[in-house]
Amino acid sequence: MTLLVTGWVAIDEITTPFASVQDSLGGSATAAALGAALFTDVRLLAAIGEDFPERHRKPFEGRRIDLEGLITIPGGKTSRWGGRYHYDLNARDTLFTELGVNAAWDPPLPPGWEDSQSVFFAAGDPPVQQRMMNQMPNRRSTMVDTIKFYIDTAEADLRKTMAAADFISINESEARELANTPSIARAGRKLLEGGPDGVIIKLGEFGAAYVSATDYFVAPGFPLEEVVDPTGAGDAFAGGFMGYLDSVKEVTTGEIRRAMIYGSTVASFQVEGFGPSRLLTLTREEVEARYRKFREMTHFEVDG
Repeated sequence: MTLLVTGWVAIDEITTPFASVQDSLGGSATAAALGAALFTDVRLLAAIGEDFPERHRKPFEGRRIDLEGLITIPGGKTSRWGGRYHYDLNARDTLFTELGVNAAWDPPLPPGWEDSQSVFFAAGDPPVQQRMMNQMPNRRSTMVDTIKFYIDTAEADLRKTMAAADFISINESEARELANTPSIARAGRKLLEGGPDGVIIKLGEFGAAYVSATDYFVAPGFPLEEVVDPTGAGDAFAGGFMGYLDSVKEVTTGEIRRAMIYGSTVASFQVEGFGPSRLLTLTREEVEARYRKFREMTHFEVDG
């Protein structure tokens, strides 16, 4: 099986109350691809500029990631993002966003990539995402993520794109805004009415909730004593979730629940270093060990 991941490969400038980094490898597609490659073969579809440092390309090499779709745009500038986190690392201020090559990029699929079995669309232009979906008619599982920028500027197109997806991924404030309700449970149900089979609402350090017509499941956040940088945690979650689902024979309710825990597991490693640095050293054995801890932590029995 093969998972196509598309979104931003970017350069980040991140500041927390405890440290800061500049010119760090970042981007939604970066975290998602690295997380997914722990489980399955990944095709990375993204654009970078001529200014993209070679040292940032090397971390993708030697992994289960096909880089044929990582396109360098002649004369282009790589997308950049800067953010400052507060002592409550769930809160941050965006200092700047430079779209660069992603301002008008409409990515062509490399030959043969139309047979991708699974697709993760990290936050991006909804009409472009719709066109790409139409080029992959045999996909088994599709997830669409979004950010407030597209809710504010392209809500109608965003809702159409979400309706065509199997899963949508969205953080809690965005879910409340799109569903016009303060209740996470009600927001999930209302977003289901738009067409997707499942809604994943990201709850930051508290994990994520999954809502479908027949299921409601909450994957907790792993209790870490030290969080270095939350940037990309949601994308790492999506990579783990979709990567695991791509590796199983059939997408069932049970496998979706397991994918939720695997997603939370990968996300818990992502936040242990700046950018994707922890994912670059992460092994599947470490993932499985923490997955088992998740199971022990959440298991309970009722007597009588």
